[in-house]
Amino acid sequence: MPKMPPPRQRPLVTPLAAAALKPVFVDLADEHYRVRTLRPQEVNDDIATWLTDPAVMEGLNAPRKAMGLEAFRTYVASFDNLRRNLVAIRRREDDAALGLLVLEVDLRHRLGSLHVIIGESGSRGQKMAQHASLLLVRHFFADRKLEKLTFQPFARNTAAITACERSGLRLEGVLRAHRIDGRTGERLDQMLYAITRDEFAEGDRRGIWAKTA
Repeated sequence: MPKMPPPRQRPLVTPLAAAALKPVFVDLADEHYRVRTLRPQEVNDDIATWLTDPAVMEGLNAPRKAMGLEAFRTYVASFDNLRRNLVAIRRREDDAALGLLVLEVDLRHRLGSLHVIIGESGSRGQKMAQHASLLLVRHFFADRKLEKLTFQPFARNTAAITACERSGLRLEGVLRAHRIDGRTGERLDQMLYAITRDEFAEGDRRGIWAKTA
């Protein structure tokens, strides 16, 4: 999971990005799911315990230690909703929280990276990640006018890699021995998938995203 920033850290941006300095709060939906900026007061025990699930931790390469409810709320409050957005994936019919999306943005270069956390085990393999990611990717390119988005799953995360490939993302490379496994000390390969705004727009024109979600 992305690190917590130092207290009172201020975004460093160029005049090119000056128009994008206001916090951005997300609230979007399709016929099945809703993605909405997570607020500290919305964090409950169920969400806080997602990060102790071995299946979640393998994807994040994070220690399996309970953060605790108040610590998790503090973590949520650390997101500035400008360079770092934490968004909850919710079932549209009852607003139940199912997972999280972490969007990190480089304002100067108009780049971003997206991390997907599927918290509720019953939602895995249900195309939830594709639906929710598509909503946030469209927001990233269409609403925030940013230009390139990357996804960096570990090579062992076959589900995430399959989702990237089925969504038509471009494999830009493999980062060999790029991270250290927090449990075993083993060095892990990391895949680098990407899509530009023009590529996303072309996929929209061809109806690719409607077919994959």
